[in-house]
This record gives sequence, C-alpha cells and structure tokens, in this order.
Amino acid sequence: MSEPPELPDVARKIVGHARGCFPGREVEALRWQGGGLVENIAGLRIVRVSGGAGGGPWTYISAGASTEAMEDGYGIEVFAVAPGERSEAAKLVSMVAHLHADPRYPLSLGQVLEIGHPWLPGASCDHLLVCVPGPFGDDFEWYSDGDATIRFVWLLPITRPEAELAQREGFQLLQEKLGAAQADVTRLDRASVV
Repeated sequence: MSEPPELPDVARKIVGHARGCFPGREVEALRWQGGGLVENIAGLRIVRVSGGAGGGPWTYISAGASTEAMEDGYGIEVFAVAPGERSEAAKLVSMVAHLHADPRYPLSLGQVLEIGHPWLPGASCDHLLVCVPGPFGDDFEWYSDGDATIRFVWLLPITRPEAELAQREGFQLLQEKLGAAQADVTRLDRASVV
C-alpha cells in the first residue's frame, strides 16, 4: 500500500473519525496498490489504525464506499480487525468495499460473505459476517457532519459452520454464541463456536 498525495474529502472525514475513536494510535490513509481487485470506487482509501503502544489489534477501514448513500439515507464503510499489521486485511476491506459499490451486490447487516480462502493466511475463518461493531460502541458505528452520515459495519471473520448457522438461524444467534464463548475474533486459529 502507498500513501496518497492528497485525500478525498470522505477519507479526511474518516481519518478524523478514526483519530477520535482510537486516541493515541497512529492513523493513516493509504491506497491499495497490490492489484487483483475489480475497482468500482475511484479514489478508495484504506484507513489503517495501528494497534497502539500495547501491541493490540490493527483496524482497517474503507474510505470511499459511503459516497453513494443507500435507500436509508446513509452510506456504509466496512472495517476489519487484524491481529497485527496485515496487508491482506487491507486488501480484503478494499475488495468488500468495491463489491458493495456495485449496485448488484449491496451489503446488508447479517449478510454472510464466502471468501473462498482463509481471511488471513493460516486462519481458521473463511467467511465474513457483516455486523454492527458492538464492542467498538455507537461513537464508532456512526459518523455525521451535516453533509454526510456514515455507518461503519464490521467484517467479522467466521468459520464455515458459523456461517451456516448464521444463514440458517440468523446472525444474532451466532453473535450470542461468540459473546458467550468470549471468542477472541482476532485469533487466526480461533475454534468455531458451533
């Protein structure tokens, strides 16, 4: 990834939002340059939030998918949380943001995305659940400045059995099981809760 010379307005807003929600962490907007993606969003950036001094998980946020508001009047940006600095997480967020920008494939809460391979090399999870960022709080989930309203949705890595449960019985049940198990969703070798 490379740092772009100038940021689109939406990327500047999201960088500011991330700095407010993740104080004390390094926040930068980058552009995926690795290729291999269908690009539906001109100027898409990925806002990368470091894990901080304690070496916590890194957060990768799309910045550009929200420029077209959905029927509900707000735009969506997606994010993923990785166990460290991982370019594969940035690519995955880019891929899903570009997918959402295609009018044939809009994202919705509770949707399960089959990736076709582990979400990160060596990971047990090969699907993503589009869900609200509960552990991150409402302050992170929503951004509004009068010109734009943006909702941030989490691309939560899940296993195939978890994906099947979410599709069969609803994503809320899966979220309850993950919470009850106190699953560390950033662990690459996380066991399925189903």
